[in-house]
Amino acid sequence: MRIATLTAACLLLSASAGCAAEPATAASALAEMMKQAQYSDGFEARMNVLITQSNGAHPAPFKLAVIGQFSPGKRRLLLRGLSPDSVRKQVYAAEDSGDGRIRAVELRARTAGDYADFSPYLKMFNSGLLAWDMFSQWWSWSKQTQEGMARLNGRECALIHSWAEDKNSVVQEVESCVDQQAKLALRTRIFGSRHTLQRTTEVTKFSRKDDAGALMAKKLSITDADNTRTEIEVYAGDEEYQISTETFSMLGSQTP
Repeated sequence: MRIATLTAACLLLSASAGCAAEPATAASALAEMMKQAQYSDGFEARMNVLITQSNGAHPAPFKLAVIGQFSPGKRRLLLRGLSPDSVRKQVYAAEDSGDGRIRAVELRARTAGDYADFSPYLKMFNSGLLAWDMFSQWWSWSKQTQEGMARLNGRECALIHSWAEDKNSVVQEVESCVDQQAKLALRTRIFGSRHTLQRTTEVTKFSRKDDAGALMAKKLSITDADNTRTEIEVYAGDEEYQISTETFSMLGSQTP
């Protein structure tokens, strides 16, 4: 059992004197738990995506596949449009550069090597999906504080504030409502400078990930500052997806 899991158990039993912890210590322990909960040698998730624009209009829904590999020294994602034809040629890849930055590229055309750098803060598939958000970089920030407890969808969660060290960062703070038992953020609110809300991600339906009680998001919604809403439903997945030497070739790395 990981140390972070044991720490989380102590937090859940905070009435016990042996598990008492300062709020900052508790928040840092939860952040470490959330980082470790992401670890996977390889996974694939297939998703239905529906967008509701601020004026109520609905662009055509689409399907996409997300392939990932998250380990302490290697964190990479590939997003590929599946259907309809309007998204089938859209492919994005991103990786953690190891210095706090996310490097992302997009496929311009179905020709080998025709890639272009892509900002991790820009929307992919014209949806609420951003590469930066998907890497949950805020769990690696040094300043984490706990702001009490809340209840969402019938589940109790700890309110954790993560604070950026770089005052010029596009994202300055993140508020996460973490279900400690499930190891899942039920709601994530991302803020820019001056506490300006940029977007909110909320899990609306869960599925069980393992026998230990961990949950994964089955359905979630992303609401932007302009009230555009992206609804995502995972309809298939593979938690033991085999990463090949070609999976992340867009990133220029040939090692699995």
